[in-house]
Amino acid sequence: MDTKRTETTRTYDIVAGPNKDILFDACKYAYNKTAKIAVDFTIAIGYTAPKDAPGCGFIPMTITDITIVGVENEDGSGESFNLHGHCRANLEGNLACYQFYAYYDSKSRKGYIDLTEF
Repeated sequence: MDTKRTETTRTYDIVAGPNKDILFDACKYAYNKTAKIAVDFTIAIGYTAPKDAPGCGFIPMTITDITIVGVENEDGSGESFNLHGHCRANLEGNLACYQFYAYYDSKSRKGYIDLTEF
């Protein structure tokens, strides 16, 4: 019997998110028992038309319990960051736990997120 688990990483667009102060505060208090910093990302799980088409909308992903455990400057601008952590997301009809890696631009409030189930 093969007991090796295969990991699948899925990438989605972040269409809206928090400012950089919330990112750093969330990381700073990630494992604090008394302080909880809510982090909300709006992530597109799909689109209603081709992404660049006029009037195209997106289907939002259900994502909760976002914990940011790492924030890294991406390009020296002070606005772009590499983030990593874990969350719960609904990709296949039920909430499951995922590790994530994200590129996020706090100025445009957009980016992408890679989710890997664990």
